[in-house]
Amino acid sequence: MGRKKIDIPFASDVEVTEMVALFEKCEWPYPRWTHRAHVGVALVYLQALPFDEALVRIRHHIQLYNQICGDPNGYHETLTVLFLRRVQRYLEDSRGPMLLTAAIEDLASACDMEWPLRYYSPERLWSAEARADWLEPDQQPLDF
Repeated sequence: MGRKKIDIPFASDVEVTEMVALFEKCEWPYPRWTHRAHVGVALVYLQALPFDEALVRIRHHIQLYNQICGDPNGYHETLTVLFLRRVQRYLEDSRGPMLLTAAIEDLASACDMEWPLRYYSPERLWSAEARADWLEPDQQPLDF
């Protein structure tokens, strides 16, 4: 898209929940719609909803947000499902209550945008098919 991203860690859990509300209203600033923000939305949704419902909700809102913000081709189904599965595993493995901000930082650093390339070749991951539908990995099976 060519628009510079501004990747600022969230200062508090309240800020995370406010970001999700603004994102759903398509009012979150597009430069702040970063990997960190995606992870925050996934965490909030998966804490409140079963996986399948969270997937429907995040898919809908990312596509709507991208359309409103002028990035109608920005949605990527395989990446969305992959990261949502990873966030789900993180939540399953966690014990007790957690700060959203800490969980976002854990996940954003452990599963950066290079992380999917452990499982997918670049050709498969960035294909039109992977953008449109879930594709299984071609490099190694998912280990989570």
